[in-house]
Amino acid sequence: MASEILAPEITVEVLQQTAGKLGVKVPQNVEHDFAELMRGTREAILAVAAMEDFVPPADLDKYPRTDVVHPPPEHNPYNAWATKATVIGAKEGILSGKTLVLKDNICLAGVPCEFGTKVFSDWVPNTDATVVKRILDAGVTITGKATCENFCAYGASNTSAHGPVGNPYDKTRSSGGSSSGCGVLVAIGEVDMAIGADQGGSIRMPASQVGIVGLKPTFGLVPYTGIISSETSIDHAGPMTRDILTNAQLLKVIAGVDGLDDRQIAGTPFPNQVPDYPALLARAKSAHALLSIAEQGTGPFPGNPRKLRVGILKEGFTFQELDPHVASLVKEAAKKFEELGAEVIEISVPGHSQAVLVGRVHRLTQYNNLLGRTSGTRQIYQTDLTQEILPWTQEKFDKLWYVSAGLLLQGQYCDEYYPYLHGKTHNLVRKLRYEYDDALSKVDVLLMPTLPWVAKKLLGQDVSPSEHMKDYSGFNTNTVPFNMTGHPALSIPCGMLPPPEGPEDLRLPVGLQLVGKYHDELTLYKAALAWSDAYDWKTL
Repeated sequence: MASEILAPEITVEVLQQTAGKLGVKVPQNVEHDFAELMRGTREAILAVAAMEDFVPPADLDKYPRTDVVHPPPEHNPYNAWATKATVIGAKEGILSGKTLVLKDNICLAGVPCEFGTKVFSDWVPNTDATVVKRILDAGVTITGKATCENFCAYGASNTSAHGPVGNPYDKTRSSGGSSSGCGVLVAIGEVDMAIGADQGGSIRMPASQVGIVGLKPTFGLVPYTGIISSETSIDHAGPMTRDILTNAQLLKVIAGVDGLDDRQIAGTPFPNQVPDYPALLARAKSAHALLSIAEQGTGPFPGNPRKLRVGILKEGFTFQELDPHVASLVKEAAKKFEELGAEVIEISVPGHSQAVLVGRVHRLTQYNNLLGRTSGTRQIYQTDLTQEILPWTQEKFDKLWYVSAGLLLQGQYCDEYYPYLHGKTHNLVRKLRYEYDDALSKVDVLLMPTLPWVAKKLLGQDVSPSEHMKDYSGFNTNTVPFNMTGHPALSIPCGMLPPPEGPEDLRLPVGLQLVGKYHDELTLYKAALAWSDAYDWKTL
């Protein structure tokens, strides 16, 4: 662990220096009184700093961690593994026989967590994330940690300090980020499922680029306890799988209040209240009712079923960066819902066009996490990691990918000159949520492309920040809004296209995104299952 910096003893000079950083001066006639108050506070600070920290202990006897190793390149051809390990879950459970990999920002006690960076090294968490405890109790076997992007801060797969993660369809292309390794390991079948984390599309982006199913659940449905946070108001964790039913099965296990994470907002169910998504899907499928919605009738009984209403989000297809071939393919996929019996209409949410702009400012408060200022929420804090990262030095700064480095600078700038702006973005996000909610009162799901293009060629890590920004401008237009508003969003593969520059015989996955009402993941799953059962996306 990095050594702590001992705070200086309190003198009048230190007092005034501290006040000066706030742009004020303590009046001379009371400066000795203030200094005395600060001395008492300093004593309390030092006493608390010396106390042993507490995090919920991991049960290493029940679930030992074995075979922990960094795989050599010959056993890691896509660079998707960060660390291999074996943690065998309960003998019986609904996930028995399944293998799972964790994004490398999820705490697994006794196994290194690298976070895609070399800013720190050899950090080994001393607790398990809540999702880890739940999947082990459900019988899963954890097989390791998957490579993630540098500080989980980018949507392309070339930013990890340990090298780029190649796409299974073409190793020279991006596999999406920041849950890049998760997407690849699921896509190539090395694991049955993965748990990713999503702050601006980081589950859905790789899902779209490698052709798997990725869900960003309703905000707070899956506890973020024991997962390295980017910004508490946009942190989501969720399942990544090859098919809908497995995705629903994993969500059933990891969802629900854990009593530790206050990101779990009003309406979040307790674990025993989480819908049995797999059973409900099986029941709807057997009744040929995947695309039916039971209207609420008067009294305790539901009304007559009606057709599922799919709303093609106009603004999700009209932004400049969208490849017209992707737009056309996704619209064709939307029409197939109509063929299956759903009602498909176009719907408009004007605020969607400005959401990514609000998101760019909203996420600047991520710099508070980078400075260790993660206060004000009740959760488990990785204080030992904070001590590894701080204080920032030139050497550490130089090891950051430019997005995180930029967030430090831009966040400091915004906080200094526009300190009210973070609060304003929350107000604007609430307005945006109301707009989506209004649209979702008219339709059951919103539909749009997950990403504006198929997987691009990976740029070199030595390419300038400006070139990266130009090449990936608009990438998260359809993903980041729902991190801010908290609506559940599901990416499924809906077809394949060659890249615009060729070759024509190279076909790459295209993702379709479905967005639903708060805590209505079941409707997203029903729609996705009906579509994926009827059509083979690899032939479209």
